[in-house]
Amino acid sequence: MSKKVLGLLIMVIIIGGCSNQNNMENTKGPSIMEARKDPGRLSNDELIRDARNEAMIQVENPKAGKISSKEEAKLKVMDHLNLTEHDSTSVSFEGMQGKYYVFHAHDLVHFNNHPEKLSRGWYKVNRNTGEVSSWKK
Repeated sequence: MSKKVLGLLIMVIIIGGCSNQNNMENTKGPSIMEARKDPGRLSNDELIRDARNEAMIQVENPKAGKISSKEEAKLKVMDHLNLTEHDSTSVSFEGMQGKYYVFHAHDLVHFNNHPEKLSRGWYKVNRNTGEVSSWKK
């Protein structure tokens, strides 16, 4: 009995999912960049459609360039210095300075069997734009 009910349920899902796919209206409409056939006044439907498309463009990527974590900022500094995860240079987070993440890049070198940090510089990453620049202490 349960096999028949399960089979019937699967058939209903398949039939319902396959029907009326080509008769659906495209609600998105043409993009704003497409040329119009009739320049001039727009109908109410065209105004609504264009307003919908314009709103989609404005919210498409509101956080472009924003850095949301210090890990992302560290990757930006490593990319700026052309470093990989396997390089001997360490990039360490040193704190926040206003709207900037501050990092210190240094290498570990040995002088007379004593490890020493050799600084490569201080860098700041703008949280809003993702721009990396050197930072003077």
